[in-house]
Amino acid sequence: MPPPPHGREATLLPADAPGGPGQGQQHRPGPDSTAYMCPYCEAVLSNPAAAQCESCLRPLPQQGTPVLRVQFPTGELKVSVGQHLVLGRDAGQSPVAATFTQYDNVSRRHSTVWLDPSGTAWVRDEGSTNGTFVNGERLPRGVEAPLRDGDQLRLAADVTGTVQLT
Repeated sequence: MPPPPHGREATLLPADAPGGPGQGQQHRPGPDSTAYMCPYCEAVLSNPAAAQCESCLRPLPQQGTPVLRVQFPTGELKVSVGQHLVLGRDAGQSPVAATFTQYDNVSRRHSTVWLDPSGTAWVRDEGSTNGTFVNGERLPRGVEAPLRDGDQLRLAADVTGTVQLT
């Protein structure tokens, strides 16, 4: 068995992993198929049910706290309350750049997704060349738009993900 992923890349579940997007539409990954991370210091949590982070010792959101998942063809991204995740091809700016490196029309720093304390998911275009779209509608640069369960989030022309709020 390969070693567990480390750092922010742990939010990515490859499409070919058990429970990944390529494994059937109705199946949702279980708690062991996606690594959980602290929304404050981004350390990978060995016990997602812990009351506080082992690294920064801050209290962790408990069960019932909303989670934003976006399933792209190349993997699933997971964002916890308070965490902002930059989507793009540049590993220096986007901790999940491996999800988008094969798409030349996705900007290095394309857009940002996050989940606010009230449980509302948001996306903002970061001045991308080819646009960020929610359900086919292009977002103006710098404009924040809410995301709902089932929305289609598209980066440029080629990369479409499905939003899940759990």
